[in-house]
Amino acid sequence: MRPRAKLAATLLALLPLPAVTVAADLHRLWDDRCTECHGHAGEFARRFLTVVDGELRGRHQDRDLRQFLQNHYLKNSEIEPVLAMLLAQVSSEPLFKERCLGCHGTASELARQSLELREGIVYVRRSGQPVSEFLRHHAGLQEPELAFFADLLARVTRETER
Repeated sequence: MRPRAKLAATLLALLPLPAVTVAADLHRLWDDRCTECHGHAGEFARRFLTVVDGELRGRHQDRDLRQFLQNHYLKNSEIEPVLAMLLAQVSSEPLFKERCLGCHGTASELARQSLELREGIVYVRRSGQPVSEFLRHHAGLQEPELAFFADLLARVTRETER
């Protein structure tokens, strides 16, 4: 690189970039920062967390997870969304893992690859159908499983499209 181009590149690197708020894909965030020590978020939540008066608590240490997460690799803006994700996971059965993992991988992988959120409704990309309609003809699902999976996939799609 010529000296003048090198100087220009150096100066550009030193200029502050405009602040851009990019909300995180919560499942990628978990995978990047937490999986190595804690494993899959759903398994971790069901094994180590409990809900007390609507708040998440550690089973072994009955402390508020907000305070813990503030000191544990998350930015302040990430704490509430991660808490909401873990609360949803600890509050639901691992039916996706039991019924769907073999064909679809994790729910977050399925959401990223095959689902999209449009005006608050989750659609299957390939067919263009709302996921709630698609599931009626998929894998023999019946109520209440149909509602469970539609709600779960809507939540995970919102969590991955941040």
